[in-house]
Amino acid sequence: MPNTRTDADSLGSRELPAGALYGVATLRGHENFDISFHKLGDAPELLKALARIKHAAAAANRDIRVLPAGIANAIIAASVEIENGRHTDQFIVDLLEGSGGTSINMNVNEVIANRALQILNEQPGAYSRIHPNDHVNTGQSTNDVLPAAVKLAVYDKSLSLIEALKHLTEALEERSIAFKDVLRIGRTCMQAAQPMRLGQAFSGYAAAIRRLVEKLVSARDDMLVLPLGGTAIGTGLGSAPGYRSAVYRHLKEIVGADVRPGANMFDAMQNADAFARVSSEIRISAEVIGKIASDLIILASGLNSGVAELRLPSVQPGSSIMPGKINPVLPMMMQQVAFAVVGNDAAVSLASRQGQLEINHFEPIIASRLFDSIELLAKSTRIFADKCIAGIEADREQSFRNLMQSSALATALVPKLGYAEASKLVQASAAERRPFMQVAIERGLLTHDEVLEVVRESADHREEIA
Repeated sequence: MPNTRTDADSLGSRELPAGALYGVATLRGHENFDISFHKLGDAPELLKALARIKHAAAAANRDIRVLPAGIANAIIAASVEIENGRHTDQFIVDLLEGSGGTSINMNVNEVIANRALQILNEQPGAYSRIHPNDHVNTGQSTNDVLPAAVKLAVYDKSLSLIEALKHLTEALEERSIAFKDVLRIGRTCMQAAQPMRLGQAFSGYAAAIRRLVEKLVSARDDMLVLPLGGTAIGTGLGSAPGYRSAVYRHLKEIVGADVRPGANMFDAMQNADAFARVSSEIRISAEVIGKIASDLIILASGLNSGVAELRLPSVQPGSSIMPGKINPVLPMMMQQVAFAVVGNDAAVSLASRQGQLEINHFEPIIASRLFDSIELLAKSTRIFADKCIAGIEADREQSFRNLMQSSALATALVPKLGYAEASKLVQASAAERRPFMQVAIERGLLTHDEVLEVVRESADHREEIA
């Protein structure tokens, strides 16, 4: 048996490994765009989505008698193998290929064609029987297949992020309950503001993540509105009558979700705003978690020299030179993830606005950056929830001490003393470097028991909304 075979395209002939399932188009794409560490085979959700589309297209073309049943069934069988995770080593085109997705689409077409030939007891490259373009790509164009596949991949992949965010919400809610009786200073502009309970702050964090989940779920559903069936520019030219309805019928069954064509196929082909929208929701989620992480760093700062109202889990030594130093490494990790996701979103935004005329040919970078953001945020959020949030402890004494030594209760005394008199007390406290409440008690304005009552009433005061 020879070690190589010869495949040809319009540019000429090339030798390939005899057993390769990819063909000459894939080889050219691999050689031209070998720029990153991520190949198509490293993006399982995208590869699965592409195979599902080829599966649905072959079934649709069989139904409308464009493809003979034997050929269609072989294509379907090969597609199912790829859907199930087989042959990933044959998908060698770089995810950041610069042909607008053509090399990615052809890599899939060629592998399916050659595997289908093997299923029919033919040798790879015997394209007179099953051709990557004439059979596997029937009724399709890269221009409608790739964005449809990226949408399906994001729909599939983003579920892990939604579940991770829900997990974080649960961890924050549990801490809000654990800290419901911890009195502390609420701060604005990094200065003492009003008394509150630590559990209230964590309930706010949990509510924010819960709201982000709702937004992301909505943006994820938009990923089911596809341009598939528009072929090259939205007209559907190149597909046979009945193809569009048949392909969506099969794809809906294969995916198990309400996939549907865009209301206007020209809009569906021209615009990538749905990608920008889901990317922005991921970015906002990362930013909010990054803000929470920043708060935790501040509140846990300085075991004996800072705010020190929270104690974060000690997960590793913090210095190679300072003995015993423990750093807030997990919140810092989340901040760095937020930086990366913001950068990815900027790339998606730029790519989304750079579409030209009838299509956007930058789906490869959109896919790459969305996948990276989803993976980074989903993985880091679970680690953050399990290794940091779940193990946070409150230093109740330090929180109460910080509260009592501050002027945070001045607002609560305004109804009794008036704004001007309360301001004088704050100024006297600062000048004498003594706790505000100590000055108030010495001047006979409050008793110690009244101070505690004011603290609790102020922390628990919330106007009810009818």
